[in-house]
Amino acid sequence: MRHALRLAFVGVGGLIGCLALASGAGAVEYHLRVVSIPDTAYSSFLLAGESKNGASGPGLNRLQATLDNGNFPYGPVLFDRRVQPVRESLGRAYGGARIIPAVRPGGDGSPIVFDEMIWQGNPGEHSVWILHPIVHYFQEVFNVALRGTGPLRNYQPYAIPMSGDRVQAALIPLNFVWAQEERGTIWTSYLSRSLDLTNNIGALVGVNTNPFWPDHAYIITRHTEEPTTYEAVVVWRQRKIDRQAPSGQNIMIK
Repeated sequence: MRHALRLAFVGVGGLIGCLALASGAGAVEYHLRVVSIPDTAYSSFLLAGESKNGASGPGLNRLQATLDNGNFPYGPVLFDRRVQPVRESLGRAYGGARIIPAVRPGGDGSPIVFDEMIWQGNPGEHSVWILHPIVHYFQEVFNVALRGTGPLRNYQPYAIPMSGDRVQAALIPLNFVWAQEERGTIWTSYLSRSLDLTNNIGALVGVNTNPFWPDHAYIITRHTEEPTTYEAVVVWRQRKIDRQAPSGQNIMIK
């Protein structure tokens, strides 16, 4: 199944890549690299203090270097949740620019495990990307590590503060996200006021109200004046409600 998904991903990527190269003259080139991994693999890189919100440090730098150099193992990577641009009609609800990227999928014999999007854009605009899991395991987005302008930083997704403060990773129920997308107000009424894009990258986690189904993750990149490579490590874990007993183990209820 994984092989079929990759072939489909590569086919679509090649087509839209050709379109991307034919357009965008005079615009700035941007790259977005995204990978999904379980929380256990992610935490193995973190050093003391790097699990705090907004933290950076040598552990996160080592994670970035391992991914960039192609030394991250295939085993932990969740290849079912590929990043892709949102469709044009949905992008308008986020105030996003129309994006036609060239695609370099991770895996398929390459040592690089992250998916890479390459596109031409205009400074000051922003683009919106989505991860829609296929396999219903590792349902919860637990953390995101984001790099825009500056080092790779760890962020804990938080509900939008009532105080009016901004967060780098916003946590909103998925049903509400879908409703606001339909109305075209998700950006103007909510994210534009609450998402912190100081480092030119942020995340939205649409929390699935069905605990056995996975969340949706959105990455928002703000186009800078200079060519920029953005990176996002989306960290997933199994929800606490979905814990299966080991095979053959007796469970006693007192």
